[in-house]
Amino acid sequence: MDKGLIGSKIVLLLMMCFCFNAYGQIFKIVDKDGNVTYTDQPPGDGTEPMELPELSVVSTDYEAPTVATDPVPETEEDVTTPAALRKLYRDFRISRPSPEETFWGTENAVVVAWEASAPLQEGMTVRFTIDGKAQASSAENMKGVSLDRGSHTVSAVLLDSFGKSVMTTDTVTFYVHQQSVRSNGP
Repeated sequence: MDKGLIGSKIVLLLMMCFCFNAYGQIFKIVDKDGNVTYTDQPPGDGTEPMELPELSVVSTDYEAPTVATDPVPETEEDVTTPAALRKLYRDFRISRPSPEETFWGTENAVVVAWEASAPLQEGMTVRFTIDGKAQASSAENMKGVSLDRGSHTVSAVLLDSFGKSVMTTDTVTFYVHQQSVRSNGP
């Protein structure tokens, strides 16, 4: 017989012993081939339930540590902590352009935008980084830029009222294409 199967039967037996001792009776059934089955259902042949030992319980003064959670900010002051701001703006992301989006025939003009479910608090700003170059910070959620054709990247950094980084979006790659005399367009 497989050792893993034997081990799992032993574990099952121990679990049943502990569980059913408090809730019901356990019956041991051995078939003609010597296979042992434990059940809480009487087999119907007059088999008596097993006598199980009582569970031993050890008491202790040990208290399990509590898990710290970020409390929901209750006052305006609580919302300015870095942890509270990260929680408030956890869905901060680039909303435009979409990853791998291609712009055709826009005369090199592209609008990049960010979004979050919470509006910016007073003094907070966002700084876009386009192709590795940081742009001026602004409270506006979008910015129009003129880009040459090719592959480009954009990300945004959320800044608190002191100009410190709260969080950064994932970088989005997008493409700008323009028609030329050599191509027929999209």
